[in-house]
Amino acid sequence: MVEMVERNVYVPRVNQIDAIHLNKDITRLIRDNLLENLQAISPALFAKIQPELDLFVQSAIWFGSIGKQGSTFGQQLLVLSYDSERLTLSRLCLHFALTIIPRYLKNLDERRLTIHSEWLHKAIEWGENTALLLSVLNFFRFLKTGRKPTVVEFLLGLDYISLRHNQRRDIGYKYLTRELLWGGFMEILGLLLPVINFRKIMRFLNRTLKSVNVNTTENRRKASDDKVILHSNTICAYCEERPTIPHHMSCGHIYCYYCLSANISTDASFNCTKCGASSTNDIQAL
Repeated sequence: MVEMVERNVYVPRVNQIDAIHLNKDITRLIRDNLLENLQAISPALFAKIQPELDLFVQSAIWFGSIGKQGSTFGQQLLVLSYDSERLTLSRLCLHFALTIIPRYLKNLDERRLTIHSEWLHKAIEWGENTALLLSVLNFFRFLKTGRKPTVVEFLLGLDYISLRHNQRRDIGYKYLTRELLWGGFMEILGLLLPVINFRKIMRFLNRTLKSVNVNTTENRRKASDDKVILHSNTICAYCEERPTIPHHMSCGHIYCYYCLSANISTDASFNCTKCGASSTNDIQAL
């Protein structure tokens, strides 16, 4: 009588959904790591037998979890399991056939089947669409009944049982609070960052940290009197690269057109980064 009560322990819907997602993530991690190592050994051979390798890895994961323990890796993390009385040998074989074989056929269809197997491609596509529709319908049924969250489990009559004997699900609200705080902080940054003129701030800091040359005024006047000449080693005064569509200010320093126009559009009082000259109204092309 006690065993019957323990076997019929109610498993919350969220625990069942968590178990499914955890199992998918764990399976993907194991599969990707193994296949990545195998691919590094012989890429050419891996490309030829990739569907078979994937089938082997998926089968090994299935036998190591459901075949041996009677539960998926996700269920084991949440201390859940399938009802052992319903998990007969025939149901295990059907579970393997319905979960592993369709993935192999889909992988085979994507990599090897040619136009001569078009009928098989259409059959696989039809089966995939049918399975998707059944999954949606079964999910609504699961939300109502709270049992058998996947189509395969519904077809095979497999129920989840808890191995913790009515131990309630603990919720850590501190993690929820942390997520809310971070979410609010990111929203504030999203509102503030677009209105901050970082170019102007950087120029102000550069002028503050760097010492101003005593002969700045004389250098500006001398540069403005001389003819601006573009040499092979001339670089942009802003990006320090070869100038693209070179333009110069009245002080004589040469800029890329895009560097100069971008700075002026964001800061009307833009000063030359080399000498500090403010001559945005006197910009000429070379």
